[in-house]
Amino acid sequence: MAAEDGGDMGASPAAGASAWEMGVVVPRATPIRLSVTDLESYRYWLADEDSTLDDLLVRLRHEEPPTPAMKAGRAFAKLFEGAGEEEIHNREVDGWHFDFTQIDREIAVPPVRELKGSVTFATPSGPVELTGKVDSLLGTRIHDQKLTERWEAEKYLDSLQWRAYLVMFRADTFTYDVFQGKYEGRCVTITDYHPMTFYTYPGIARDVERAVAELAAIVREHMQKNACESGQ
Repeated sequence: MAAEDGGDMGASPAAGASAWEMGVVVPRATPIRLSVTDLESYRYWLADEDSTLDDLLVRLRHEEPPTPAMKAGRAFAKLFEGAGEEEIHNREVDGWHFDFTQIDREIAVPPVRELKGSVTFATPSGPVELTGKVDSLLGTRIHDQKLTERWEAEKYLDSLQWRAYLVMFRADTFTYDVFQGKYEGRCVTITDYHPMTFYTYPGIARDVERAVAELAAIVREHMQKNACESGQ
């Protein structure tokens, strides 16, 4: 879990600092492109002992059909993308109805939303460009809205998502605005709200770089190789 006192991202790199922290110039070459979503898929794959390499490759190729929960989550993200300063009670997005009347909480939504970013790492597989998009950003504070049926704090502790975005945007804090909902068909009643904040820490860039390098090696071996053999 992240240290409570945020590390100084602008400090001089200590011994063993990552290439990214030291400002190493990445060689001019076509980089492998990975998304923060890919990185999180890799983490889930590592944690599932029954998952096979093919399972991971299907996720990386985005060949998995979206589940109803995924579709609801995308609509939920759209809701906040277009949210103004007015209170949200009931809102319909992409055929999904969201009811917020069961919770009495004021949710602050930063004005800068859907901000894209990228960071490039030098890895043994060559340069890797990690890309992503945060839901909202205010100064050095990132917010990400999540929709879930069950509140499980543990699932966020080991996440590579918040670590990657703190590195990518050189931010200090990342808050998950987790909304717990009850599903009835395409109607979702929000029943609770669980904010969860993580902080940057010394060595966070090395943790992200290590995971990026591991995933890049798999992509180069099993995805780029296959694409070349098939003439793509």
